[in-house]
Amino acid sequence: MKVGNRVYYVEGVGTIIGTAGEIDDANSPRNPDDIIKFIDLEYGSIDYSKQMIIGVDPVSKEVILKDIEEPQAKHIRELEDALLLQADLVNGELL
Repeated sequence: MKVGNRVYYVEGVGTIIGTAGEIDDANSPRNPDDIIKFIDLEYGSIDYSKQMIIGVDPVSKEVILKDIEEPQAKHIRELEDALLLQADLVNGELL
């Protein structure tokens, strides 16, 4: 089933909030959106250089945050993983 794009906008002014995109091989039509909910967060309550919003808990109505890995920390983790794999190959066992 082909499903067309859904455009979310502010009623009265027409400002686009976002789009849902087209789907070529959908199993069913889109669910109706009776009401779009929102959450107001205090200014500065999230350090967006360290965390990102990935969703909203539908029960508690709180945002779900994910830590953003800094490039240096990511590089160190990748090097540690590579060293562990190399040690596994040399020792023939998992650490």
